[in-house]
Amino acid sequence: MKKYPIGISDFKRVIRDDYYFVDKSLFIEEIVESSATSILLPRPRRFGKTLNMSMLHAFFDIKKEEENKSLFDHLKIRKSDVWKHQGKYPTVYLSLKDIKENSFSSALLKITDLLKEFLKGYQNIIDNPNLDTDDLKYFDKLKSNQLTSSELSTFLIKFSRILHDYYQQRVIILIDEYDSCVIKSWEAGYYDEMITFMRGFLSGGFKDNDYLFKGIITGILRVAKESIFSGLNNLEVNTVLDHDYADKFGLTEQEVKQLLEDGQIDVPFEDVKSWYNGYKIGTHSDIYNPWSILSFANKPKQGFRPYWVNTSANELIEELLTNANADLEKKLTGFIDGQVMECEVEETTIFQDLDAGNEKTVLGLLLFNGYLTTTFSKNIDGIAYHGLRIPNIEVKTVYRQMLQRLLSKSTVVSESTILTALLDQNAKDFEIALSEYLLHSFSFHDVQHSGSLPEKVYHAFILGLMAHLSSKYIVKSNPETGLGRADLMIYPKDSKDSRGWILEFKKLRPSSPPLPELAKDAIKQIHDSKYITTLKENNKTDIMLVGVAFDGKEVSCLTEFL
Repeated sequence: MKKYPIGISDFKRVIRDDYYFVDKSLFIEEIVESSATSILLPRPRRFGKTLNMSMLHAFFDIKKEEENKSLFDHLKIRKSDVWKHQGKYPTVYLSLKDIKENSFSSALLKITDLLKEFLKGYQNIIDNPNLDTDDLKYFDKLKSNQLTSSELSTFLIKFSRILHDYYQQRVIILIDEYDSCVIKSWEAGYYDEMITFMRGFLSGGFKDNDYLFKGIITGILRVAKESIFSGLNNLEVNTVLDHDYADKFGLTEQEVKQLLEDGQIDVPFEDVKSWYNGYKIGTHSDIYNPWSILSFANKPKQGFRPYWVNTSANELIEELLTNANADLEKKLTGFIDGQVMECEVEETTIFQDLDAGNEKTVLGLLLFNGYLTTTFSKNIDGIAYHGLRIPNIEVKTVYRQMLQRLLSKSTVVSESTILTALLDQNAKDFEIALSEYLLHSFSFHDVQHSGSLPEKVYHAFILGLMAHLSSKYIVKSNPETGLGRADLMIYPKDSKDSRGWILEFKKLRPSSPPLPELAKDAIKQIHDSKYITTLKENNKTDIMLVGVAFDGKEVSCLTEFL
């Protein structure tokens, strides 16, 4: 039985060491036959991007035509008409996945080291005394780390010209995980400098490059054209919403079934499907995360586990969830509740919009990162709307783990204290715990930095409750009940459990009464609007009402029992 290539994305190694390989070689045919010269292919993490790029490199590389030919002997591409392109092009293959430095200068140094390592395979070319004097000086400065960021950004156009002149053949340029350094620069505070550099770097290689045969860029996000791909009018973009290349990343259902059969893994396929299926890419509605499938197949006796959860840090996503506004929080609670939510999505990522909490941009980020998938798409008056949902159990686990940490923001009170007091309907302990949580979840700096802090804490609290309780409780944000919409309704899924909770939050306004009175108003609103109607209809008779009023870090909490 063949080994599974867990964490191995080098195509040559996978084939030569006889690892299990799902044949995606017709990806090469689709690339060659495309009318586009430059192609951007964003896909979620661990969807086979690097393995596919490594395969393209092995196929096209003119330096190792004979050496690499045998790698494709048993693959579908061997019988394709595009086989004539094998080993015919000088190829630049760079992966930016490890450019995750905390400063722009460190990032540039890391990129410089990456280029120097790449050039070791072309020593005979860059040391050629017949090379243009300016080119020789350029490579000397590169070797000694003396290139400016502007000079470094010209590498692709300069070296593609040199390769073209040497081999008398147009060039293939492959850039893997192009957005890794961009995302890190946003988190570390040097975004503008990195965007300026990457705009010049990519434009040099992909815009009006007469020496280019094909250029392929992969990543997770489609960073806004205005910021990084400005002027690249020839760039064809194929995201998870597009049809081309839809089955070339990730595993189709038939491929998963064949993998399990080949591995003699006898498990109910519906269980595999509920854990790892659910991605819709283009017209393909049953795409599986390959990392998760391979990890499960490698140790099937351990059962189903959230393997994808542990593959990468989720700091950016977690920060966005922490800062969710009211509308986004409602959608997130709906997703966790298993609902399909009709949403407008921004397909290009504008990082400035993330800070502003732009809902369309945040949902787009979640979609392209693999935290959401589409079920349908429709166009109304020129605006595209998508039915979004969480793909499977594995990803739902990711949400729960991240959102559960929202109740751990406070250093004074633990989430278990809040939950125990709430579920035990211990009014006094809950009032104390909730007040402490709202007071201490965010720092004084956060309060000064954001006038919306109370809403941030409030929505973080609701999302955290949702994540902790949703396995055994119905947790509804802003549900229709009685004569209006309650802020939060909770009741057990167990029909024999008679408990129920209604929580209403109020922010102090200039015309509002003092906080204690405002908390009483919240309780009165619950009564006047008959918010308990749904709980009564579900035979919940032991009901706890909670009214919370807040102003900055001042909180007043009032409870009442029915």
